[in-house]
Amino acid sequence: MSSYSNGMYADKAEDLRNSGFTVNDNWEQPIPFDTINLPEFPIDCFPSPIAAFVKALAESTQTPTEMAGILSLGVLATAFQKRYTIRVKRDYTEQLSLYVVAVAEPGERKSAVYSALNTPIYSYESQLNESEAADVERNHAEKDILDARLKALKSEMAHPKKDVNLEKLKIDIIDLTKKIADFKEIYATRLLADDVTSEKLADLMSEQNGCLTIASAEGGVFDAICGRYEKTLNIDIYLKGHAGDPLTVERISRKPNKIKNPRLSMILTVQNDVLNGFMANSTFRGRGLCGRFLYVICNSYVGDRNVNAAPIPETVTDEYNTFVERIFSDPNGGELELSDEAFQAYLGYAQYVEHRLKNDLDYMRDWGGKLCGAMCRVTALLHAADYTPANGNGNPAYIPISVDTLNRSIKIAECLSSHAMAAYQMMGADTATADAKYLLKRIESIGQDEISKRDLFDKCKGKFKKMEAMEPAVQTLVEMGYIRQDEQNTGGRPTIILRLNPLSKSSRSSKRVS
Repeated sequence: MSSYSNGMYADKAEDLRNSGFTVNDNWEQPIPFDTINLPEFPIDCFPSPIAAFVKALAESTQTPTEMAGILSLGVLATAFQKRYTIRVKRDYTEQLSLYVVAVAEPGERKSAVYSALNTPIYSYESQLNESEAADVERNHAEKDILDARLKALKSEMAHPKKDVNLEKLKIDIIDLTKKIADFKEIYATRLLADDVTSEKLADLMSEQNGCLTIASAEGGVFDAICGRYEKTLNIDIYLKGHAGDPLTVERISRKPNKIKNPRLSMILTVQNDVLNGFMANSTFRGRGLCGRFLYVICNSYVGDRNVNAAPIPETVTDEYNTFVERIFSDPNGGELELSDEAFQAYLGYAQYVEHRLKNDLDYMRDWGGKLCGAMCRVTALLHAADYTPANGNGNPAYIPISVDTLNRSIKIAECLSSHAMAAYQMMGADTATADAKYLLKRIESIGQDEISKRDLFDKCKGKFKKMEAMEPAVQTLVEMGYIRQDEQNTGGRPTIILRLNPLSKSSRSSKRVS
């Protein structure tokens, strides 16, 4: 079902046509295809240290708050995905992993925002590595000694000396093999990884007890997902890492990676064309990978930026860095639960989303079907951040999630819903919209002001098998003001004539982001 046929842009039409658009022979300016109505990201839903830092960072870098806002959700997921889950109902739980991506064109200072938000994570990771370095080295040395000893025993078994007790040597080899198999290797802590193949990602997650975040200010991770370094496309680790389903990666020459409860998050900034290639992949759409991402389409401030913008106040940066270090260092964990009032609010929102799945979210059910789950994850992240003991509050697992926290996450979810709709429409996921663009090109290529619907269908038979299949696209063009339909009576069956808006060509490349 087309989002336009549901009147998604109906409330914008009058505003667009009263803001300087021309009128020509009773034709009004069509609504541009790329018109996007995006709400501001509800930054105040975050804990105050994050909210203050995001606002100051956006001002300092002259970037939209939605960029830092969505990446901040990734920071919280990285902190809590290993320690908490949320039980929504008796038989329904969610882990707290998130895939977040900010979409912006080149020159939009994505790297600066990404770096500022993740700096305290890298700093905390470095501190851990320094404190753990001696234990890691000792552990690796012990493993090397065991491996060397086993190798020596096997060599001795292969070339025994005359006085060697072969039975005892065999028992020693078996015992040592078991000891090596049971040996628990420890590795330097990795919280964030950048451009990794799926195979290397499985190794890293296994080393980190199944938990990791991919963080990148470029789009290389999508190339890795597409199999840039591998001959076959394997996205299981990205699907299961988000869902928490058991993961086994078999190897020919190495032992397999077996991860009982993988927890993978992503913090990404990419350009529009990178996202376009990702979302155009039918495998990703078909298997639900595109639907696992939370998107924001960043408004551009280029050309209007203040070159002398105020820097982030040191106190704001210090409070943010301290806050992030506290939520990472807190050792507590457990299962979070909704209060009775919050649960009722959840049910109301879930019913609302269910209704939308056959209306305005119909063309992106892969994403809409995961909206409530994402909202619950965000709810848990906000709750855990609010009540981390290091922040002077109680243990999050012992305090029911309030309806206020759930309502804050619903505000974020609704904002992200609008951004996801914009992302899917920009990338042509709305079939009726994509078909409408195709029809408009065909009509304009004829070079005439009008054409019968039957003749247009004849010219598009390679695209549409039946006239009925073309109808949603025709209605989209009518609703957006590109064409009109008139009946022409010739004594028999009426002929439907499609008349082209003479102003259409000047509108097609227009873009309005509000």
